[in-house]
Amino acid sequence: MTDDIGIARRIAQTGSLVLFALLVFLWSVPGLVAVRNALPVLLLISLLALKPDYRNAVQTLRQPLVALPLVALSLWIAFHNSFLAWEPAHAWRESSQWFKSLAVFAIGVLVANSPGWKSARSRHIAWLGALGVSYTAYLAFQIAYKPWSLDAPVTAILQQNTLVGSRDLGSYLGTALVALWLAELASQAARGISLFGARRWLAPLALLVSMGLTVAMMTRNALPVMFVVTCGAFIAYAQTRTRSEFGRTAAIGVLGLVVVLGAAAVSVHGDPRWKTLSAAVQAGVDIEHNKAWLDQESAERMPLAADGKPVDSSAYMRAAWMTGLLDEIRRNPLGVGFDRNAFGRALKEHYGRPVSTQFGHSGILDFTLGLGIPGGLLFVATLGALVASGVRRWREARSGAGLALALFVAAYGLRACIDGTVRDHMIEQAFFVAGLLFGLAKLGSQAPAAPEPAR
Repeated sequence: MTDDIGIARRIAQTGSLVLFALLVFLWSVPGLVAVRNALPVLLLISLLALKPDYRNAVQTLRQPLVALPLVALSLWIAFHNSFLAWEPAHAWRESSQWFKSLAVFAIGVLVANSPGWKSARSRHIAWLGALGVSYTAYLAFQIAYKPWSLDAPVTAILQQNTLVGSRDLGSYLGTALVALWLAELASQAARGISLFGARRWLAPLALLVSMGLTVAMMTRNALPVMFVVTCGAFIAYAQTRTRSEFGRTAAIGVLGLVVVLGAAAVSVHGDPRWKTLSAAVQAGVDIEHNKAWLDQESAERMPLAADGKPVDSSAYMRAAWMTGLLDEIRRNPLGVGFDRNAFGRALKEHYGRPVSTQFGHSGILDFTLGLGIPGGLLFVATLGALVASGVRRWREARSGAGLALALFVAAYGLRACIDGTVRDHMIEQAFFVAGLLFGLAKLGSQAPAAPEPAR
């Protein structure tokens, strides 16, 4: 009987891990909405066989620092849908993506509280290892499935979308993966404990590969995010060092800076769009003198730079959309209603005609336009609370999962400022992983306190 129970548990472990890895990988693949909806349910069912610690999961979810902004934002969404949205029925349908994000956040916490491995450390390695492998595999598939040809420049090929997703809808996973590996390095350096179970030589290599895959996605806005999370990881590591270790700490900081600047140099050298960035941004801010940003699919000519050539469309559009979003938020401080296309709705009302621009590629500003300034502030407060919770766990217990939570959510929040990631599968996946890291951080350190590694 005991052997049968052991076999059943191993089957449940393996099944849950496979479903978890599939969910994380397929979440960003287009055309799989039904699969993305089914997999969390199947994962939840498989977790029941592992007999999760429901009591600890509930205690984790009830932590005031995170629970209060989550509840406050949910209540504001319900109030806004009922009384302030331009089309309440539509707003309720659209807000299902937020309530699903809350559900998968709770499932992520439950994953962290599902035993079945011999130790808490083994549980960390299993879930986070599967997460790291899935993210890396997705980014690698993005590069492998490009339409490679000897007749086209490499930079042009890398800017193409693939069967596994578009660059814009998948590149934020690269900065998330970089954040996770930075947390791994800081945890190993500070406590000699690994989040992923990676050996010391593997963690730096994995970080370099993650940065390389992220740069290869040809999304320039990933560079400042990588810089910020690298600084955050270094500061977290430096807090664990004494003054006598200043030299080693400074050397690690300089090395990290060199790596990030090297990635930036590769991007700037290999991407010709950087050369016209300034002119494109200047044209984009002046939204009243050129209307190409309203109809990016029309034949209307792009603004011209000083040399008479059209400015880079990507930078121009993003600058113009962000300026337009701020303008519409000023006109509609209480929002137009929860809608992934709230920007297009507001522009249609303002200009009195349909426009092809539907969202502004700044998730936080799009969210704010939909739910008003109170909704935007509550969303930022929610992300800030998750970051603060992770930082607190790192300071109190040197929890690598806590640092991973802080860096992961910070990376997502920064990308949300300059990318349209606060919608659909992107917000769902972000909150699922945040829930997992939040739950793991609450469990405490990954192993009993270990002595400092020899130096």
